[in-house]
Amino acid sequence: MATLEKIRSKSVLLLVIIGAALLAFIIGDFFTSGRTLFGTGTTVAKVDGQSIDIQEFQRQVEQASQQAMSQGQKVDHAMLQQQVLNGMIAEKLFREELQELGLTVTDQELSEAMLGRGSAMLDQMLRQQGIESAAQLHDMAFNPAKYQMDEAQAQQLRQYWLQLEKQTEDQLLTSKFQNLFLGSIVANKLDAKALYDESASTKRVAYVAKAFNTLPDTDERFAVSDSEIEKEWSAHKSRYAIPEQIRTINYISVDVAPSAADITAAEGLVENVIAELNAKPGLEGVDGQTAFVADRRKVPATSLTDARLKAFADSASAGKAQLVSRIGNDFTLGKLFGRSMEVDSVNVDMVMVQGDKAMVDSVLNALNTGADAAELAKNSENIVAQDSVWVTLSNPSTASVKEQLLSAAIGTYFNPDTTTINAGGASLLRVNRRKAPVSMVDVAVITFNAEPSVATVNDLESKLQNYITENNNAQLFFDNAQAAGYQAFPAKVSASTPQITGIPETRGVINWAMNAKKGEVSPMFGDEQSGRLIVAALTDVYDDYTPARDSQVKNALTSKIRNDKKAQALIEQYAGKAKDLNGYASVMGEKVDSSTVNFGQINAFFPGFAGPEVAARASVASKGQLVGPMKGNYAVVVFQVTEEDNEGRPYDFNENAIMYARTRGAQAISQNLNAVLLGNKKVKNNILKFFRD
Repeated sequence: MATLEKIRSKSVLLLVIIGAALLAFIIGDFFTSGRTLFGTGTTVAKVDGQSIDIQEFQRQVEQASQQAMSQGQKVDHAMLQQQVLNGMIAEKLFREELQELGLTVTDQELSEAMLGRGSAMLDQMLRQQGIESAAQLHDMAFNPAKYQMDEAQAQQLRQYWLQLEKQTEDQLLTSKFQNLFLGSIVANKLDAKALYDESASTKRVAYVAKAFNTLPDTDERFAVSDSEIEKEWSAHKSRYAIPEQIRTINYISVDVAPSAADITAAEGLVENVIAELNAKPGLEGVDGQTAFVADRRKVPATSLTDARLKAFADSASAGKAQLVSRIGNDFTLGKLFGRSMEVDSVNVDMVMVQGDKAMVDSVLNALNTGADAAELAKNSENIVAQDSVWVTLSNPSTASVKEQLLSAAIGTYFNPDTTTINAGGASLLRVNRRKAPVSMVDVAVITFNAEPSVATVNDLESKLQNYITENNNAQLFFDNAQAAGYQAFPAKVSASTPQITGIPETRGVINWAMNAKKGEVSPMFGDEQSGRLIVAALTDVYDDYTPARDSQVKNALTSKIRNDKKAQALIEQYAGKAKDLNGYASVMGEKVDSSTVNFGQINAFFPGFAGPEVAARASVASKGQLVGPMKGNYAVVVFQVTEEDNEGRPYDFNENAIMYARTRGAQAISQNLNAVLLGNKKVKNNILKFFRD
């Protein structure tokens, strides 16, 4: 009891201690994870309540990055990450749709696709990997003893088989969905006939048009007020809905490029190197010049695809070096070492043997005493044969065997490198024939790129830093850019924007913009390695809709309202002032023009050009009827149908149903399937919480 009383008497103190401990835990968790408490956790994005985990996202990004680099592509990580995320979002939506539709793949369907009548494509793919069929792969994976395989190898094959199962199941599900989707929006008889009628009728339409721009925007009658803009915006508010918060910025991008003084110095350096190359026999002229990259090769003259380099190689004397080309700040030098006539291509048979020296010698002897290479390979897992392969001797990879291929007797197998036997095998070669000697050139190509000096980089950084220091709010940043020698460009960014207007490696600026306050100016981003310096100012924040104050929206609405007023003024001016086209041409001060109109094709009376009302009236106007003046998209128009031809090709339901599917049905809609599946579902992109640069 005494203990309980003591605890009760200290209850306030205990609450304070416990509260402090909890607060310390919360603060500690915030600073260590930064995202786990009331935050994004490990969710890099969420779509329709489904989370995309950061670990799976990073795994797929790594795969995509490796694939891009293997193809020689330059990777912008922000762009790649957003592309991967878009793909994962689309996958989530697709899986959700499959589940709602109840689409599944049965065990029997999967077996039939992999091991039955549907396995032809899978079998063909596996044969390219040295496996006879999918059935053999399955047998090897699950009956390894039959093939004298250890458990580690069998485990790898089982994993591979499970991957193939997953891929095949996905393909079957996709096929089922496509068949279902493509059958969902099809033409009925009315649709097909309407599409036919649009293309069957051809009209010749004569017209007179008075363009809106013939009236001055400065005329007070066509002034547009902010209230009119806001009213027009409100009437069509849904058009301006945005899926995520957008922030508008103005940015200045400065290329980190050599100055005039740097270029002059680079030109002098190139001249000195050329002189050194001409004065010395080899490539000693670029020794110590790390900015110059030299590549010397002996190649067929016909392989020189650069016209300027080929002209140099054809005309220069041996030992001559000179500037071959210059593109911007990139210099290409050449030095010719000589010309010759040499055999460059040899046709060989190759037999790869796995085994010790005795095994290799046995196969070599058998081949040279009449054994067929293909038969030996067929009867032994340790032998692979390949016949009639053309080997290019100027390729650096063949340098070690070049002399042997040139001197070896025709029709006799030999081992070009006996040292490989110690490694457990050898490649046996037989020369079948050699091509006639061709003209070869021994030439070095030396490349040099003029870089900005340290002084130039420092000057660019200093000037830009001074500018943002002196113009430290968004208005000054924009207003004073031109006077300071800069140009401020507008841009819109969001959490899903990987780059600013296509400029690589600018996500750091985007991340700053998404966390800045309206009116703030950013620090300087970029450096010499990225090739640019970039700064930005946050001008506005849009949450649910792009507002009427947005410059692009405001300009578009202003133009529309002004054109409406001009149209009304022109119609009032000309309505009833003439009885035929020539009369309207006279009073409007314009010429009569004409167009052949088929409403299934783009022409002068297509809705996007003439305007929907003009196009609609033209489609139903009878021959000789005078229509207008009426408002079009860009002008007030008066027109008359002068000829009409309704004799199109015979109506065929199937033909027009196919055309309907391509242009308006499921086939057309499938081009934007991801957007269809997304619909009005919300996507929460947290990528900037994980990757800031």
